[in-house]
Amino acid sequence: MLAARVFVLVHCTSALLLMSAVTARGFTASAAAPQESTQDAAAGRVLLGELGCTACHAPSARQAQWLSPKMAPRLAGIGNRASAAWIQRYLTAPQEVMPGTTMPDVLQARPAAERAAGAEALTHYLASLAPLEFSRVLPDRAAVARGEGLYHRVGCVGCHAPQNTEQSPPPASPFPRIVEKWSFDGLQRFLRDPLASRPSGRMPAMPLTDVEAADIAHYLLRETQVPAPLEVAQYRGRIRSFEELDSAELSRTGPTPGFTLDAMGAARGYALRFSGWLRIDEPGDYTFYLAATGASRLSVRERWLLGGDSWQRESVDAKTTLRLTTGLHVLTVDYVQRGPGVPALKVEWEGPGVARQVIPASRLQSAPASVAAPSAFVVDAAKAATGRALYAQLNCGVCHEARKPPNVPPSLSALNITRGCLSELPTGEALNYHLDAPKRAALRQAVTSLHRADLPAPTSRERLMHTMASFNCTACHVRDGVGGVTPARDAFFMSNGDDLGDRGRLPPPLDGVGDRLTPAWLQRVFVQGASVRPNLNTRMPQYGAANVGHLRDLFVALDRRAEPVRSSTAAPPDAPRVQVEAGRALVGTDGVSCIACHRFNRQPAHALNVIDLVTTTERLNEDWFREFLIDPDRFHPGILMPSFWPKGVSSLPAVLGGNTDRQFSAMWAYLAGGSRATFPEGLNRQNVELIVGGEAVVYRGKLWEAGFRAIAVGYPGQLNAAFDAEAMRLSLLWRGRFLNTAPHWGVQGMGQIRPLGSDVVIFPQGSALAVLTDPKAPWPTGAGKAAGLKFSGSQLGTLNRPTFLYSFRNVGVEDFMTPLDAAGKSGLRRTVTLSDPPPNHLYFRVAVGKITPGRGNTWRLDDALTIRVEGGGKPLVRGTGNQQELLVPVRFSGRNHRLEIEYVW
Repeated sequence: MLAARVFVLVHCTSALLLMSAVTARGFTASAAAPQESTQDAAAGRVLLGELGCTACHAPSARQAQWLSPKMAPRLAGIGNRASAAWIQRYLTAPQEVMPGTTMPDVLQARPAAERAAGAEALTHYLASLAPLEFSRVLPDRAAVARGEGLYHRVGCVGCHAPQNTEQSPPPASPFPRIVEKWSFDGLQRFLRDPLASRPSGRMPAMPLTDVEAADIAHYLLRETQVPAPLEVAQYRGRIRSFEELDSAELSRTGPTPGFTLDAMGAARGYALRFSGWLRIDEPGDYTFYLAATGASRLSVRERWLLGGDSWQRESVDAKTTLRLTTGLHVLTVDYVQRGPGVPALKVEWEGPGVARQVIPASRLQSAPASVAAPSAFVVDAAKAATGRALYAQLNCGVCHEARKPPNVPPSLSALNITRGCLSELPTGEALNYHLDAPKRAALRQAVTSLHRADLPAPTSRERLMHTMASFNCTACHVRDGVGGVTPARDAFFMSNGDDLGDRGRLPPPLDGVGDRLTPAWLQRVFVQGASVRPNLNTRMPQYGAANVGHLRDLFVALDRRAEPVRSSTAAPPDAPRVQVEAGRALVGTDGVSCIACHRFNRQPAHALNVIDLVTTTERLNEDWFREFLIDPDRFHPGILMPSFWPKGVSSLPAVLGGNTDRQFSAMWAYLAGGSRATFPEGLNRQNVELIVGGEAVVYRGKLWEAGFRAIAVGYPGQLNAAFDAEAMRLSLLWRGRFLNTAPHWGVQGMGQIRPLGSDVVIFPQGSALAVLTDPKAPWPTGAGKAAGLKFSGSQLGTLNRPTFLYSFRNVGVEDFMTPLDAAGKSGLRRTVTLSDPPPNHLYFRVAVGKITPGRGNTWRLDDALTIRVEGGGKPLVRGTGNQQELLVPVRFSGRNHRLEIEYVW
């Protein structure tokens, strides 16, 4: 009946759970809808979309208005996301591998041997669709801890089961056995952009940064086992003793082949712990040697044997001998950089049949149980060809590629609801979805309701409720008394700020939202994830404009009142300047003191910190704003906001004659200035955040990672850079908010001023220019004057953008940055100009980290930043692991030499 399909998913919305959830939420149809004896038809229409029935059974134009069909996942690159072993098991028995999946059992009618062979052939075909890059990653324990918090805080548990409790509150969209299915890179990419492979939006995109997506991926894959000789942990913060290392905050963990200080790619400030198990094949006396510049100690069998006093001496060179039995023994080495010496660490041993040597990786393992190295999946061309033919025979492309069925199945209007896929035991070409009786009943009722000859178009309310049910909006939001956070999930919806009760922690109700918010703002919320509630941990998911873009018009059609803005006929309107000044007075402490609770242009309020006032006119309809000020509790029962205009009477007779309408107009005119509005009187200035407008903002002073003579620049478009004027180097790039400079004035030693935004990129210490007579020679460690550099100041150009002036060995250098103006790019372009011929063998170090070549003259830095270089000689990438260097030879021609470097997130 239905064409066969292959749903290879991260997880599917369980049709059974979704149906029960819809029914529980009270999904009802109005009198204009098809007559239904139960609510099953409403739930069944959702199921028709979830199961993709209309991919084969074409609905009429009127029927299609009642449905939200879900497209099957795109299969290109599936072999890089899901392991081949998991795919094969899943195709063999979908419901056994992932109970609740909407994937039909496409091979169920075949004998066991043929079923297994078919699943194998399909797996080889799917793996052949793109070059295989599937790999597993040892979980980063620091990221796992962060990911656990994110998963249970940002809204994932609205649809999925909590992972940190034994109880799983229903309903919940099922997970596969994630650790068996996913690669780390594939899961991270999916979490950042699930719509790329699942365009129907049932799995929405959360507003996650690359780092947050990686943290959640590490958490969900926390049980992954990967063979590694040792695990190394890096700690953050100031470590003042070995004992503090035990309770210090983890920065990150990862695998390492041995006791090497570059295992984590750190440049300075090491605080590392190496841990693993040492295998002893022959019992006897073993001698361990520990040599380090810095503080280091060694433990065997959980006893610290060497280096316990190295914290005071800032170095160690010692040995110890102990008797070890055959088997595995816990081995731990701590290292903290201390003193002026060059960091160094060496761990050696000798014993029965072992000459003195560095402990080899073959004798080490990071886990007590041996982990076998994963075998790489190799596509068999013959099996892939068989799978391709089977894929076509089963009509998989009908759902996954939106192809038309070769043999047109009956239309939705011509279905027999007792046969085919809806029969109790589907046979022949019918697919087995493992539908239970409630599901079949709901689907039959839905098809019957859509068979009506006089089928009306759904009303706006019916379309809205159907969309909210399909995308599970009511898991978080309440509308018309339906939906909202269930008691079983209530504890996971918390505020990250002041105690504002439920309004400060729960997603807002949707009653009247089309009257409250402007159409433009509604669209920004649905399509761009706009958010103004700083107290909410939960984030607004993004389902894709094609899936939910119509919600704006539905909310407006259902909620918007045809009422004009109230205005007084007793007094003429005030002059704009008078209005703005009066509005400023009303908002400040001389008026009704809105800033006591509301942020203003990102500056904190006196008490609470709720919605920023500068977004008011951008978000709200003016007539709703006026009505709300008169009686806030009528719109939001229980709200903490008082009414300063009870029954429309102003409590401030001295402002604009106490005329309520004039005061409302004044506040609206003042707030319409948005981020350009002058701060109201009494604004709390403890947070001195620098706000970037249409021109660059420059800060000079001490800055984290940029030194005492930092020059930070905030460019329009939320793009920021920091230059170390003492070392003459680019030190930081980041996106988002610029800086809070309050510590510059309010804290002794100027505090720790750090970037407020995200996606921070730290560039290496030392000079960016150096002479290397041998391209393999190590990069000099000197900086500033020691490296031949001299700072000459800076010049402010158009839009307040600075050019940094310095010299290298008397060669003048001009260093200038500007935001990229290319569409779709978020980044900065840096121009470095040398005005005199440079010395021979001069190189410019662009970046240090994990460097992956891209197309043309581009490289990917630490999987976070794309770098493009133009000018100079052929770029050179040298080094290994996370300490690779991207170098560009400087070549002089004409009157000057110029390097163009783009940094794109």
